[in-house]
Amino acid sequence: MKRLVILCALGAMIAAPALAQSRLPTAKERNVTMQRLAVEAWTACIADEFVEEVHEVLTLDFRTLKYSRKIEKLASERVSDRCFNAMPRDYRRIELSGLPFAGGLAEQAIERTSDEPLLMRLSMAAIGKPAETYSYTDAVANCAVRGAPHLVANLFGTDVASVEETDALEQLEPVFMICTQSGPAIDASPLATRSMLATASYRLLAAQDESGEEQATDASRSEESEDDA
Repeated sequence: MKRLVILCALGAMIAAPALAQSRLPTAKERNVTMQRLAVEAWTACIADEFVEEVHEVLTLDFRTLKYSRKIEKLASERVSDRCFNAMPRDYRRIELSGLPFAGGLAEQAIERTSDEPLLMRLSMAAIGKPAETYSYTDAVANCAVRGAPHLVANLFGTDVASVEETDALEQLEPVFMICTQSGPAIDASPLATRSMLATASYRLLAAQDESGEEQATDASRSEESEDDA
């Protein structure tokens, strides 16, 4: 698992992808990379320290006022000095909001939920209880996760703004083409695509946990009924 101590080395990651490319990144690309790494650093802290709140937000309908209020509250939470000081200084000032923030939280929370390999967890969830979707893009992301859990798990194993991430997203393009056959194609940035897949993956995994809890409750009630008889 990724640990917070790795955040201290994130600065070096900004230049690393450029070494494997034929050109140097533009100022805009460097800025986007910095922002993505900052979101990763902040969401790692928040997911670590506000576990229940993060779970509640990520399982809510994001079209509701309740969701908006709760995610805004999470974005304004003060993290511990330990976690804050683990961040590179350049990442300590950023405005957290919207899908990138939710996606970052989802990816961090997925990583912390279980020690089992994500590929196994997503593969089992893909054939399990479906999760609710709340928009066209959300439904497409859910379709991609259920249709190609191995490719999605591979994507989450890559560093943001890396060559490996680009390759993983390219491998997912045919999956998105299939999942958008009944609607318009989705033209999204790597950040938006990864965020959509992360939030969809989290809800799908959470749906399996809820299903297991329901089955356990039903089994308990059945045993109680037998005892009463």
